[in-house]
Amino acid sequence: MEGKLKRNLPTLLILIIAGEMIYTLPYFRNYYYDVFLEAFNLTNTQMGSLGSAYGICCIISYIFGGYVADRFKTKHLLSLSLILTGALGFTLLLYPPYPVLLVIYGAWGITSIMTFWVALIKAVRSLAASNEQGKAFGFFEGGRGLAKVIESALVLAMFAFVAKKLTDNMALTSVIIFYSVMCISLGLIILFIYREPVSDAAVESGEAADQTKFKWPVLFKILKMPTTWLAAILILTSYSMINSFYYITPYATAAFGASTVIAAALGYFSQYCRPIGSFSSGIIGDRIGISNMVIIGYCVLAAGLVALILLPGKPSLILLLLIFIAVIYISMYALQATHFAILVEGDYPVETTGAVAMPLMIVGYSGEVFMPIVAGACLDHFGGIEGYKVLFGILLGLTILGLLTAIVWQRMTRVKRKEIAAVKKATIVTN
Repeated sequence: MEGKLKRNLPTLLILIIAGEMIYTLPYFRNYYYDVFLEAFNLTNTQMGSLGSAYGICCIISYIFGGYVADRFKTKHLLSLSLILTGALGFTLLLYPPYPVLLVIYGAWGITSIMTFWVALIKAVRSLAASNEQGKAFGFFEGGRGLAKVIESALVLAMFAFVAKKLTDNMALTSVIIFYSVMCISLGLIILFIYREPVSDAAVESGEAADQTKFKWPVLFKILKMPTTWLAAILILTSYSMINSFYYITPYATAAFGASTVIAAALGYFSQYCRPIGSFSSGIIGDRIGISNMVIIGYCVLAAGLVALILLPGKPSLILLLLIFIAVIYISMYALQATHFAILVEGDYPVETTGAVAMPLMIVGYSGEVFMPIVAGACLDHFGGIEGYKVLFGILLGLTILGLLTAIVWQRMTRVKRKEIAAVKKATIVTN
């Protein structure tokens, strides 16, 4: 068992890059908004509708993604998703009319979520032993953050170069080609290098060939397990913060008089904190226990939110604000890295990842639906700085709920956590 993750690091690296690149096509329009708008002859409303089409299909995909992940081979799902996503990217080069764009973005909601996301989580879980899950997901989330920073810088430089030498439209075309080629290439690479995991239990029972069949009795059993709903609450409470941290930027402008440049920098700053939070969460989590790391993450996040709420809005305190924001960002991404790593303490085998992901994703990612509404209501009803502080207060309440949930989780998983600790101790002694 020891060293399983180390042996699989090349595969993990490919999965990290794939886990970042597949989402570049659905979202790159936001970074090149005006150029995209002009190139495709869209209105702002139509531009927003593309995001809505993608979001609606993502929500539907979250519901069925678990079933698909346990029904088909992981390798085939990952490869097909990346190749189809890239192929759809190439259709943008035809600069199709608005109705066709809606179909493309809706299709991306399926290829990047339903056939990809849960399969990706299942793949990452399969690359590490039970006492390495923290590192696996810590490296995965941190690596995606690093990949995002590097990819965005390279593509922006390419766009600027082509735009200067030729035109903005040609620069946009080069971006589309780059992202599409990367997705298809990664799909082909995974098809050749990824090996399907086979559980020990399956081998012993002679059912190894049956590992890609979704089992409804397994899902019903998982739905009856209290740990399933505890894990869903953990994702919900921490993911709500991830869905709302964008409001820190306008708050800095409104309360602290931050310039537009500084405010924008605060937004990008989150991506630099992501690897720190994810890597540290994975390494520390495997040393002290994933749920212990979760508790620490919630405590640090709560402290950061309290400081953010209580800090007086003075321009002279902008540096202190930056420190508190860094605390929030790092703890936020540290918690994100534990979303699926903690499943090992709940005794969910890798082959049931799809089944357990169904309730986790439906409940846990529901923050994508209600948090923007909650934030908008806070800002409209209370207005200005007070509205932001009410929103941060709600996030603090969710953080405390997450902390209490993590404590209950620990009590309910005491036996399994002792088994993991024993495996870790035996591994250390052996080495």
